[in-house]
This record gives sequence, structure tokens and C-alpha cells, in this order.
Amino acid sequence: MAQDARIPFEHLLSQVHDEDAPALRAAYDAARDPAQRAMMDIEYRVMPQWGTQVRWIKIRGRGVFDGDGNCMRISGTALDVTKERETREALVYSETSLRLATENAEIGLWDMDVVHGANYATPRVRAMFGIPADEDPPPDAYFALVHPNDIARVQAAYADAFDPEKRATYDVEYRTLGRDGVQRWIHARGRGVFDKDGRCQRVLGTATDITARKAIEQEIRDLNETLEKRVADRTAALEKSQAALQQAQKMEAIGNLTGGIAHDFNNLLQGLTGSLDLIRARSGDEKVKRWAEAGLQAAERGSKLTSQLLAFSRLQKLEVKAVEISALLLGMRDLLGRTLGPSIRIALDLAPDVQSALADETQLEMAVLNLAINGRDAMGGSGALAIRARLRGVTQEAGLEPGFYVELSVVDTGCGMPAEVVARAFDPFFTTKEVGKGTGLGLSQVYGMARQAGGTALIQSAPGSGTTVSILLPAAAVTRKTAQTGAPAEMGVAPSATILIVDDDHSVLQFMSEALETCGYSVVAANDGAAGLDILSRMRPDLLIVDYAMPGMTGAQLATQARLRHPDLAVLFASGYAQTSALENALDGNAHVLKKPFRLAELQAAIARALRG
Repeated sequence: MAQDARIPFEHLLSQVHDEDAPALRAAYDAARDPAQRAMMDIEYRVMPQWGTQVRWIKIRGRGVFDGDGNCMRISGTALDVTKERETREALVYSETSLRLATENAEIGLWDMDVVHGANYATPRVRAMFGIPADEDPPPDAYFALVHPNDIARVQAAYADAFDPEKRATYDVEYRTLGRDGVQRWIHARGRGVFDKDGRCQRVLGTATDITARKAIEQEIRDLNETLEKRVADRTAALEKSQAALQQAQKMEAIGNLTGGIAHDFNNLLQGLTGSLDLIRARSGDEKVKRWAEAGLQAAERGSKLTSQLLAFSRLQKLEVKAVEISALLLGMRDLLGRTLGPSIRIALDLAPDVQSALADETQLEMAVLNLAINGRDAMGGSGALAIRARLRGVTQEAGLEPGFYVELSVVDTGCGMPAEVVARAFDPFFTTKEVGKGTGLGLSQVYGMARQAGGTALIQSAPGSGTTVSILLPAAAVTRKTAQTGAPAEMGVAPSATILIVDDDHSVLQFMSEALETCGYSVVAANDGAAGLDILSRMRPDLLIVDYAMPGMTGAQLATQARLRHPDLAVLFASGYAQTSALENALDGNAHVLKKPFRLAELQAAIARALRG
């Protein structure tokens, strides 16, 4: 007798997963309902027993009804579809994982159906071609958007992937000219899918937007290609800066040396000048007066040398103001012609946009004259000399602030100079002229004058090519004056004052004392600052004449202490000290300055100014 395999539905339902039981009940009821007589077609899970895993069951069946419409039973089939369910779920998981991975990696998927001439592309791929996400164009539309210079490579790579003999990997980088007007770089990879007869059914793969990577690669290539040049340019710039620094340090050291020499030399000249001036004034012998006058003229030449040294060292303050360059050069035409002689042809080339420049007018005239004479000598006394003036913008020039400068150039057609001579041309006392024909201070004075005015001087020369010396001076739109000059002294002040003289140089102290006593002043003398303070503690003179640079206590320190005792005391600095700006800044500018060496008349005029306040 066969075993009865019928299982009550309620017993079956008790083994079904709680989440699936309601659906199974609904399907069972619909199949039994004579009005619906629905097909019972459902998958559900069966709870595990005795440690077995959850099983998925698929049943299909229909109700069997009698003549009165009553459901007698439900007959059908039941299949264990656990494996199929696991496979489908794994496939869904894989598809989801692939979609998330490609989206996060910014990779697009594409599939070209060769058999049906259709294609599938994710929205990311369409965006790479500038195609809207809701549009599904045919394959040819994508190829039409490939850059003309790249289409041949793309078609060749696609043909190799399509070829059943090669079955190559489709791997190509190309540019797209998107519908949105944007050019992009794409990296596409894929393979052909072939049937058993070797016919290609489709080509599918991935696409990645590599525009940013290509831009970086191009930048790296550009950097590599220009690296050698940039290194060479940088090295050249550093060498130029180093050379400029060394030149500046050399000129500063020489300037400090010449400034110190000028100071000591001025003190020596003062004793000589003062003594000769007194001899000339007191002697009744005309021959002695001539000798004294000749000595004074020699001393004045020495004073001029110290002035040139100070101009080079930039320690002597110039009367810097706005100078009309064109007017100055035009006014010098006759002077230059007489000085250089008829064998030198002078050509003035003055640009119409040349502005005024900041300079000491007298020093600038001397500089132009010296340069013209140097040019004449370099040409052997005959040739063409050009004097040019141009407005020049400066952005990067050693020792100059960025801005506009007036470039005044003196150009000769002479023998020129080798590089080693050019390098030393601005050094004081350096000259290539014969002994007795030059002091070697002309070019150094030009350099010092230009630097003190805020500019510089440059030389361009080569053997056989002539020489160009250029003076660059700051352009000035309006007249400016940066140095104070005293008006000529009035000589009508009555010499009835008491004057305290403090100087550590005995010869200078003796000269000034005797000279002022001769002029009718009452004179008290001291040879250092301490002695001067002692006198000031016991009396109040009408005027203090003091040397600036003294051992122990400087003239400025003594003057400060004197003002504490006598606030309205007039002070006159008589000094060969080079830094005249320091003298003028002493006592907040409420002092007068007389630079050594000076003549007796200059001393009298300075005293008169100081006493008037």
C-alpha cells in the first residue's frame, strides 16, 4: 500500500519563514477560491530543521474543483530552487558592487553590439563625449566626436579587437570634441566577445576621463624641456648678482677708505691754507704774497682732489635737485666744442620725452665734460662723439630702485677697453693714461655723483668698438631739492663777539685763533672736548666753533652738552669729516657747518651767519 504523501497545509505553513508565510497563505487562498481559481506560483523559504540551511522552494499548482465549485485539492509541483536563488543574489551583488566601484573610480562602462548595431553606455561615458544622459545615440555618433587627429588610431584599435584572428585588447587614449564644446582625453579599454564560430558578437569595456592626468603630464614635459634652460638662466642670474654684490662691496670698501683719507687730508690742508692765508694777509712784501698765493692755489687743487674722493665715496652731500637734462646739454654745446677742439664732431641726440632728472647740476656738468674729454683722448684727438639722452624704465638693475630714469650716454668711436679694464674703470686713481695726464679720479667721481643722486653709472666697451659711458639718474617730474645750501654771507656783522674754539689739531686751532683775533673777535681756545666743557661751565661765549671728529668726545657730543648749559648758544662745526649729512643732523639741524679746508673769508662769512642765527 502506497504511503500517503499529502501534508496538511497548516503543517506546511508552520515550517515557512515568517516573512514569507503571509504571501504563501494569500496564494493558497486565491488558488482555492472558486471565483479566482488562480495559479499558485510562489517562492518561499523553509525554516531549517536538524541544523540544515534555509531552503528556497518554488511551487506551481492549481486547485481541483467538483461540480459544485468546491476545491477538492491543489495539485502541482515543488522544486528546491536554493541554488538558483543564491546565484541570482550573487549576480545582483556583483552588479551592484561593479556599479559602485566604477562610479567611485569615475569609470564608465560601454558595450558595442556588433550584430545588431546597437550600443550601451553609462551616463558617465556619455558625459565624456558631451552627450546628455537621457540620450542614447548609435555607435557612429561616438566615433564622430573623436578628435580628427586621433580617429585613425581609435578605428585601428577597434578593428584589432573585432578581428577574430588578433582578438587584441582595445586599449587606446584619444581626445574627444564634446557636443558641449569641451575637449577631453579618454582612456578606453575593452575586448571582443566571440561565438563558437569565431564571429565577434560585441566589444565591451571601460572608459576613463584622463584630462587632468594629461594636463599634469604636459606640464611635467614642459618643465623637463625647460629645466636645463631655467637652471642655466638661474645660474647666470646668481652669477650676475654675485658679481654685482662683489662690485658693490668693493666700491663700498674703497669709498670708506677714500672718505677717511679725505678727512685727514682736509685737516692737513686746513693748517696749510690757514697759515698761507695769514701770511698773505699780514705780509707787506709783494713777493711773499705771491708765494703765499701760489701755495693757496696748490692747496685749492688738493681740496678739489678731496672733493672728488668724497664724491666717489658718496659721503659728500650734493645739491640734488631737478635738472633739465636737455637744456643742460644744449647749454654745454659751446663749452664742449671749445674744450674738445675742431677735430671732434659732437652730435647731441636728445629724445623728446626726456624729463628732468635728480642730480647736482654742477657735478653733472663736470661729469659730462670729463666723459667727453676721456672720449676725445680715446679717439686720439679726432673722431665722432655722441651725447644721448633717453627716458628708460628700470625693473631689475643692480643697485637701482624700479622706476623711470634719465639715461645720459657719452659714446665715442675710440679704441675701446678690454673687460679687465672696464671692471676697474670706476676705481679711484685707476687710469690707463700716461703719467701726468690723468689723476684716475674722473670716472670715480662720475660714479659717486650718480650713486649719491640715486642712480648709477655703467660702461659698455670692447677693444676696437669704442666706449659708451651711461649715467642713469632718477627722473623727476617736479623740482625737488634735497640739500640745503647757505646764501652768501653778509660781511657787515660787527666782530665784537666772544668765540670758543675747540679743535684737536694744534695748527688749525692756532690759525683760527690768530685769524679771529686779527678780525677783532675775543677768542678762547681748547684742544679737546673736556677742556671745552670746563670753559663752558665758567662762561657763556657767543659762538662755539668745534671740530666734529675729535678723540674722546666728538664735536656733536660737546655741542649737545653745551646746549644743556646754554640752550640758545650758536654752534658752528668746522670739520674735514666726510659725512656732512651727520654734521647737518647734529643738534636737530640747529647748527652751521663749515667744511675744511676753508679760507679766512669763508670763515668770517660762516661766523656771521651763525651769529645771526
